[in-house]
Amino acid sequence: MPTVKRYAVGDQIYHADYGEGMVVGVKPRSFFDILEVAFADRVRRLNSNHPRVGQKPVPPQPEKKDAAEPVVEEPQRQETRVLQIDRESVDFFRKMRIADADHPERFLLHLAAEKLAMTRGFESLLSLNSVRDLERYDFQIRAVLRVLRKMRGRALLADEVGLGKTIEAGLILKEYVLRGLVQRALVLAPVSLLTQWREELTHKFNLPFVVRARGEGWGSHPFLIASLDTAKTERNREEIGKQEFDILIVDEAHRLRNHLTQGWKFVDALSLKYLLLLTATPVQNDLRELYNLVTLLKPGSLGTYRAFRKRFMVRGDKRLPKNTRDLSNLLSSVMIRTTRSSTALKFPRREVRNEMFDLSGEERRLYDGISTFVHDIVQESEPEEYGRWHFLLLVLQKEMGSSHYAAQKTLERCLRVFGRGPRTRQLQRLVEMALAVRTSHKFEGLWDLVSEREGEEKVIVFTQFRRTLEYLERNLRQAGEDPAIFHGSLTAKEKDRAIHQFRKGKRILISTEAGGEGRNLQFCRTVVNYDLPWNPMRIEQRIGRVHRLGQMRDTRIYNFTARDTVEDYVLSILHRKINMFELVIGEMDMILGQWSEKESFEQKIFQIWASHGNKAERDEAFENLGEDMLLARKRYEKIQDYDSTIFETVETDGGPGEE
Repeated sequence: MPTVKRYAVGDQIYHADYGEGMVVGVKPRSFFDILEVAFADRVRRLNSNHPRVGQKPVPPQPEKKDAAEPVVEEPQRQETRVLQIDRESVDFFRKMRIADADHPERFLLHLAAEKLAMTRGFESLLSLNSVRDLERYDFQIRAVLRVLRKMRGRALLADEVGLGKTIEAGLILKEYVLRGLVQRALVLAPVSLLTQWREELTHKFNLPFVVRARGEGWGSHPFLIASLDTAKTERNREEIGKQEFDILIVDEAHRLRNHLTQGWKFVDALSLKYLLLLTATPVQNDLRELYNLVTLLKPGSLGTYRAFRKRFMVRGDKRLPKNTRDLSNLLSSVMIRTTRSSTALKFPRREVRNEMFDLSGEERRLYDGISTFVHDIVQESEPEEYGRWHFLLLVLQKEMGSSHYAAQKTLERCLRVFGRGPRTRQLQRLVEMALAVRTSHKFEGLWDLVSEREGEEKVIVFTQFRRTLEYLERNLRQAGEDPAIFHGSLTAKEKDRAIHQFRKGKRILISTEAGGEGRNLQFCRTVVNYDLPWNPMRIEQRIGRVHRLGQMRDTRIYNFTARDTVEDYVLSILHRKINMFELVIGEMDMILGQWSEKESFEQKIFQIWASHGNKAERDEAFENLGEDMLLARKRYEKIQDYDSTIFETVETDGGPGEE
């Protein structure tokens, strides 16, 4: 139970909560830390939720106690946030009450508070004691302290890919929440990363973030995650502005590089105390983009664009900086960029093996039958009918690439829902085909792999679908194995128990995509992608559970696919064309952004497969998509090289750069 102590100040009673909590602080602290943001320079507004001097606080509701504990009756009171305060600060309050409002002493005390708030800073991080499953790296902690102490919570986090910008942002956010300086927070990220952000912030930082649902109000949750594309629309940006979020975190912030876009104007118009912009490539075309990002964080710090261009850009070439020492000094107040070489971190090697299988005769007939079924509906349906079928067809085609058992259950459901329509006979035939499948060469390959790894060698088997998980669990148990099971329907305690069992005893974990989000599983180094998601970010999230900072051994990735399937084409593009499995975690999303910021790779895959019944046409369409992705990777590499060239010259680690 948390301990609540009372301090009397005149006829007022103040409560200090020393217990742990998700939103309330975890230890007593000085009043000046609470006031810090109020007197900091360059802050756009004062949080109306902060306790104010002279304002009578309403005591908090007592927590429920066990029956065995004595209950102290207290008068009815309204619910409020707890103001944490120490005895030294109480004495400060007493002095303030002595002076009349118009007394000169009140002004001097106010001036003293401002001076202390500006100089005291964040002496230590409360957040480090309130996180879990988090490796502590000195460069990340230094970055967090620098943002809190020197940048006043407005910073461009531009670490190279794979160094944990998300972790740094999470620690900064958690610190502000624990200190009572943030009550409402908004995270904007690409659609493909929304769930990953939620899992990271919920699991590691114990912050109750939710992903905004379509049609849901922007004020429905104090901790909200949404996509930038959704937030910047005319319909939403005005409502977001009314919510008065204390902090905004923007992932992939290079999408705000153009000051003429809706996204940049939307962020610039918000009234925010704190703003964190995350991107590994702040500059993609010219230095104007860097100027635009810094302007969002610290307006006027780089002067007018005309003055900036004259002082820091080589005439005739907007890509090259000059006066780099001065530019470095200016950027050091708002930007942090950590390179891999500066951390001396060693990342393990990644060994990738693509295991290709031939479908059994029954499986091949079922797969081809489902593909024909999907193609027929896409080509023959009226728009209204296709709208009813689209999502189901997408899932069905994916499930067939996962396991016949998963597809069978969906076909049976289709027959119940659409059993009286024109597709009835076709569906009945497909259900019969699914029931006729007796063998799976892919499962046999999985059994051979896990059988070879005896002793303590652990294996994670990922699948997209719960039914495939059930199929694998049943067959592995029949073969004598006892796997741990992890999926999204488990409670938080059940999930923790499954990971504990896998860590301590069981050598096989079967997991749906839920295991690819937020959990650190570096104690294992072998991942089996039993099925291959069409979304490359899903694949990356799976691999990222084991191949990440903290992994001490080389990792092994096994990709299971069947010949002449959608997954075969996907693997060909991702592996043979752009060498995805050689990329650092985080780079794939950068490449997808270069390919298209609006079109979904997953939907493109389905559109090609469902629209081309002829194999030659499919081959050509997928080959063209592969070439487009290859060009996107080359564009990303050019941008990466450009940023490296700039920031090798302009050092932003707090010291001057080299001219």
